[in-house]
Amino acid sequence: MSATRVRRSFTKPLAVSVLAATLLVPVNAYAAQAAARPASAPAAAAAAASAAAPIVVRPGQKLDIGHGMWLTLTAAQVCTGDSTGVQNCSSVTNGNQAPGSVSLETSGDTTGTLYRALYLGSGAARMTVEDGTHSYRLRLVTLPGHPGYAVGYGWGAAQASPSAKPGAQVYSAAGKLLASL
Repeated sequence: MSATRVRRSFTKPLAVSVLAATLLVPVNAYAAQAAARPASAPAAAAAAASAAAPIVVRPGQKLDIGHGMWLTLTAAQVCTGDSTGVQNCSSVTNGNQAPGSVSLETSGDTTGTLYRALYLGSGAARMTVEDGTHSYRLRLVTLPGHPGYAVGYGWGAAQASPSAKPGAQVYSAAGKLLASL
């Protein structure tokens, strides 16, 4: 191959690359300016909706739920634990909870109360808890696919009375009540 042929084979692709880069600079500059602008109302609403989207975790993955605690989900159980090694698990397969129902566990101290709701069924999009004086929207957590259950967790104010019986509700994406306690 002659030197002239080599130069021509490199010159044409190089010229095309330089031209493409020149045309892309203004587009990238515009994109950077657009990213720096405040979000519009629809974009803010979309961001809020995605913040409420369920957290999908791998089986056995430890999810930090705050206050030094974690949550794990597997095909057979849901567990919460802390750094001291204390762990509390609930089976989702032993039949102690009816399909289509919700159960609620609470734990906490003077700094706050952890609410953990377990819904056996499908279609859960939102979970709430009421403790008599406050209403809390729980963060929804699930496994990939269709595991047949969902968990909601959230922190609330310290319970004024250990005998207080909070309630839990599970809703579909359309707002239909699926289960309550």
